[in-house]
Amino acid sequence: MKYSMIKIYKTFFVLLTLCILANLFTPSILFAEYKPDIPSGQNIPKLQVTPDDPKLVDGHVYPSWGPICQRYTYSVIYLDDKGRPPEYVKIYFNGNMIDMEKKNLEDNDYLKGVKYIYKYVPIKLGSNFFFFEASNGLGKTRSNIIDSPDNGPVLFKSAFDKNEIAVIDVNKQTKILSYDVKDEWVGGIALSDDGKYLAAKTHKKIYLFDTSKPKEPVWIYGEVEERQGDVKGGVDISGDGTRIIASIGGSAILFDSQSNKPLWVYKGSGNQAYNVAISKDGKYMAMGTAGGVSSTIQGYQSSETTNLLILWNEKSEVPLWQYHAEGNFHDVSLSDDGSFITGATGCPDRRFYLFSKDSNRPIIRSEMLTRDSPVHRAKISGDGKFAAVGSELDDGAVFLFSKDSSLPAWKAPMPDRSSVRALNLTADGNYIGAATFKGDVFIFGRDSNDPISHWKVDASLGGIDIAEDGNFVATGGTDNKLRIFRKGASEVFSIDFNEYVQEIDISANGKYIAAGTGGSVYFFEAFDDDTQVVECKEIIEPPVESTDRKSGNIKTDSVPKTTSIKTIWPGMLFGFGFLASFLSLVIYIVVSKFDLISKIKTGIFKKSVVTTGTEGIKARNKLNKKIIIIMAIVGIVFLLLMTISVIVKSKNEKLLVPNQENLNTKKEELQEIGCGNSMCEPDFGETKANCPQDCTEGI
Repeated sequence: MKYSMIKIYKTFFVLLTLCILANLFTPSILFAEYKPDIPSGQNIPKLQVTPDDPKLVDGHVYPSWGPICQRYTYSVIYLDDKGRPPEYVKIYFNGNMIDMEKKNLEDNDYLKGVKYIYKYVPIKLGSNFFFFEASNGLGKTRSNIIDSPDNGPVLFKSAFDKNEIAVIDVNKQTKILSYDVKDEWVGGIALSDDGKYLAAKTHKKIYLFDTSKPKEPVWIYGEVEERQGDVKGGVDISGDGTRIIASIGGSAILFDSQSNKPLWVYKGSGNQAYNVAISKDGKYMAMGTAGGVSSTIQGYQSSETTNLLILWNEKSEVPLWQYHAEGNFHDVSLSDDGSFITGATGCPDRRFYLFSKDSNRPIIRSEMLTRDSPVHRAKISGDGKFAAVGSELDDGAVFLFSKDSSLPAWKAPMPDRSSVRALNLTADGNYIGAATFKGDVFIFGRDSNDPISHWKVDASLGGIDIAEDGNFVATGGTDNKLRIFRKGASEVFSIDFNEYVQEIDISANGKYIAAGTGGSVYFFEAFDDDTQVVECKEIIEPPVESTDRKSGNIKTDSVPKTTSIKTIWPGMLFGFGFLASFLSLVIYIVVSKFDLISKIKTGIFKKSVVTTGTEGIKARNKLNKKIIIIMAIVGIVFLLLMTISVIVKSKNEKLLVPNQENLNTKKEELQEIGCGNSMCEPDFGETKANCPQDCTEGI
């Protein structure tokens, strides 16, 4: 008996130790990225995280784009959980480490956060690679790195203040609609199948046009004060034009064509959108999101509230499901009935995805398709059987996938390894239109990676669509032209615009082409190869950044989160149960060993067994043994439940499956439409007087 009790005690002690260690090491280990004097824009090795590391949050450059000879401010907020001051805060800028200075010299609240800035006036066009680094003397951290440094601002010769939304009649080769949106950057264009309705999205507003009445929009929605970084948002329209999905200011908004009052609004948490999509029947809609501008990039493990592919139906703003990846979702596309969804991710994930509407577990999660650049496009056929993917790789930049295989059916390389950032697929899956940033235009057939047609123009091309019969493609370029290329013909027709044509959509009947102008969706390189240094006669001072993101106003999702109580409470409950069982067993063994119970004159032993003599001792030992076995079984059950909880928790860190409690909470949050959501909503009673933070102009 004594030996058995000791053996049980040792076994439970070992199991308890193992479970404690399992819980300690269940959370994913984060890695910061480290780079000792590596040329700008290249991949950066990783730096091991330590418990003493400070934090850097909300790293960004303002303005994020603009002309040369303008003042740009790089800023980041330094925090330390013990209030320790930094030994240094530096910016890595085009290969050099430069000291940053406090925005407010009197601010020393490092626990709450202190903003550091670096100001720069560019005198030539070109890329500007940067990241932030800080040390408190014990630990070191960096931000604004994925695999390589962040890039910005993007510098242009144009001020992009002559932007336009237009519709071209293909047969007449003339504009039948031309609407001046001035400095509003067009981030999405979508035509109904018959070309009657046009939905357009700028960085400030959402528009709906009736193309038969082209002078003024049917309605306009929204007003966002600040340009939303390098993420375009996007817009899409159902086949009959009755439903419009758009993303602006990080929110997804569903409209009926009859009103600018949303059917529902989904407020993203730290997200911005690269693109949205709606099924042809208007019943399903999806959005691909990126990490918000205030997201912390410590090494790179993104928050599970960012880098999402989200699916809804028309009935509710509560997602049917969402999927988290380790890279931004650069594109999303739906089959005609919404049964299948494709996605394409950026660094460091760089994959093609295919989902069913019934589950957020990928049908296809491809291998990484590039070495160090995003997978830009993923378009699906109407029946969901095929998908075309645009990317960048030595041996293939256009990929064709079948839903039956995670390997591409074929892939086609581009001249000079150029990146395919503009790509589309016909609804029947028979033809692919692709364009490169180096001026190549292609039409491919589904059965071969040998192009049916190839053209070359002297411009960087950033927008493309292909007619449903595959007979022509339309592209937009940096030379401010919309071009129409007909299959098998060398002649190219073009229409002039005032700015870079980056958004293209052809109506399903092939009669109309919609176009929108603005800057590049991809903030990587300037359009112009002219990098000659200029003399700045005057320095342009940009408008004051409208939102001070300083320390006290940091959003919760700006700082790396620990696992929440809601996430881990079942494991904790089972752990406490196991611990209580274990302690009870130890106490009972001690009480039994020293025969303490026999000294108690009342209770179970007095009533049920004889506590003296040989027979009494045998009976008591027999009962003790039964009780110990029962307690051991209870402890083992709690141990098994705790182990299962740990395994489930570990899996959920990689695959976000929202439970009903989270969905109900999200639904309550999403219904709070009103002042403070970065959009002026007059239909909800918001005016410049009662909501100045949202409404800066107009009523």
